[in-house]
Amino acid sequence: MIVIPAIDLMDGKVVRLKKGKKEDYTVYSDSPVDVAKQFESLGARRIHIVDLDSAFGMGNNRKIIRKISENLTLSMIEVGGGVRSKEDIEELLCCMVQRVIVGTMPIKQPKLFEEIVDEFGEKTIVGVDVENNFVKISGWVENTKIDHIAFLSKMQKMGIKETIVTDISKDGMLSGIDIDFYKNIALKTGLGVIASGGVKDKSDIERLKSIEDFGVMGVVVGKAIYEKTIDLKTILEKYR
Repeated sequence: MIVIPAIDLMDGKVVRLKKGKKEDYTVYSDSPVDVAKQFESLGARRIHIVDLDSAFGMGNNRKIIRKISENLTLSMIEVGGGVRSKEDIEELLCCMVQRVIVGTMPIKQPKLFEEIVDEFGEKTIVGVDVENNFVKISGWVENTKIDHIAFLSKMQKMGIKETIVTDISKDGMLSGIDIDFYKNIALKTGLGVIASGGVKDKSDIERLKSIEDFGVMGVVVGKAIYEKTIDLKTILEKYR
């Protein structure tokens, strides 16, 4: 079970949204670089970064992402949010990060995404944001009316190995993980699933660990770290 601390960037700051609503956010730090360095010092070997400005079409935070990358020595960085072209992927992989999370492109530009999977392979992770069993895209503002299981099954057949799935109804709410939601996805798609959204405390991670054999391989933890309902150092020592 991989525990992946999250940094959501908006206007150069570390923030957390509630249910993906850009107008409902809390600022936790003015220094994303320091936050990332702290995560690494506590033992994080993988850090999840979401560029919310890019996701919402309001610019991007790539200069900051580059600075984060330059200041880390051990942690692998994965970045999502507003990755909508091959050029975006190439820029991020060239000198900033090790994995790129793509969400909108597989639906809006499926042929292009197939080409990208062929070229970049496992450096590409599909990010799926789900509300009421439907996939939402473009910063969670557009409901595709596409069933999330059908979509992820298609991605698996295309060659994708890993997916980060966000339960929008839980995200940023500290309400606890719905483990049956993630177990169902892993069982029906055959993908390695990383859960995201709603982690409240260590009991959520323990419950996810109990379904690891079904294919749930990790969890992204955000607000629980910033609100200190989880002790990141202790969790990272237990789950690497």
